[in-house]
Amino acid sequence: MPRLNPISAAAAALAFAVVFPTSLAAQSSRGPRITARIDETALRTLPGNTRPEANAQNDRGAVADDLVMDHMLLQLERSPEQEEEVRGLIDELHNPGSPKFHHWLTAAEFGKTYSPAAEDMDKITMWLESHGFSINVVYPSGMVIDFSGTAAQVREAFHTSVH
Repeated sequence: MPRLNPISAAAAALAFAVVFPTSLAAQSSRGPRITARIDETALRTLPGNTRPEANAQNDRGAVADDLVMDHMLLQLERSPEQEEEVRGLIDELHNPGSPKFHHWLTAAEFGKTYSPAAEDMDKITMWLESHGFSINVVYPSGMVIDFSGTAAQVREAFHTSVH
């Protein structure tokens, strides 16, 4: 029975977590988290990133290497400190007694405070480009990178096949 490993936004997030080593000790929430050389041999699988319909019964085999995969989304993760700050902000935005009550932020304003550091974003986009991917856009929130490439590039960079 063949095992399926379809690429998805979740699988791309897996690759981010796997490929980019982090050190969170004694950093501000906006400080760089990618603090070591990228070691592409240090891989880790994150469970729960395969859609239930991606199973042996539905497998039609691997796609052609030259299949163009436009607009894949790499969802980034905030540091635990940033996540705590975001939860606090959300509480304040919904608390009628807070001075921040209903003072909504644009995606760009949100990204300035709660997205990964610019240095990390540069390292991530450079890593994608080093594997031949094209960066279409980094969303203003700073939490999603839209990129394109081929199935062969996905297999090589993310260590997963596309079926």
